[in-house]
Amino acid sequence: MNKKQFGLLLVLSLLAGLVGGILTSQFFLGTPVLADKKVGPQNVVVAEEFRLVDKEGKILSTWGMYAGGPGIVLFNKNGQFRAVFSLTSPDEGPVLTFADNKGNHRAIVGLGAERQPYVTLRDQTGKERISLSLDDDGDPYLALYDQAENERAILGTVDSTKLKRTGSIEKRSVSSLILLGKDGQITWKTP
Repeated sequence: MNKKQFGLLLVLSLLAGLVGGILTSQFFLGTPVLADKKVGPQNVVVAEEFRLVDKEGKILSTWGMYAGGPGIVLFNKNGQFRAVFSLTSPDEGPVLTFADNKGNHRAIVGLGAERQPYVTLRDQTGKERISLSLDDDGDPYLALYDQAENERAILGTVDSTKLKRTGSIEKRSVSSLILLGKDGQITWKTP
């Protein structure tokens, strides 16, 4: 082998090594990791509803839009509605509702349209039986209702103009107790 052939062989070997290295780096190496790259959330998931299911595919919870606002609904293992936390409309505050085994709303805790807190307890048929709330001035109000949802006993601040069927106008103190008859008229009160 003479000097020309040796030089040509050397140049071809160097070129072959260079081309082989470039091709190898393109096909077998991933993207380089940089030390200053920030680690954090890479994606945002946007959806109208999310569903949490068990191993059998039964829905246990949903997150979505319900009755005009966002909400989280919980179901029992039989798929029956048991609880919901929601914002039902822009005018209403948050509402937390608990249901019995039949899906009937039985206990409700929330903030009303004027942001007064309230707790409502309902019977098996869904009728309101007990209500605890604060009035516009922040004074407490506890009302007991009969099966026809008429107020029968009221403890706390009472604006009698708001009582059903009384026709009287007076505001009672926080410590007052009023009992109402079937006709809605005051049968007993103190003070």
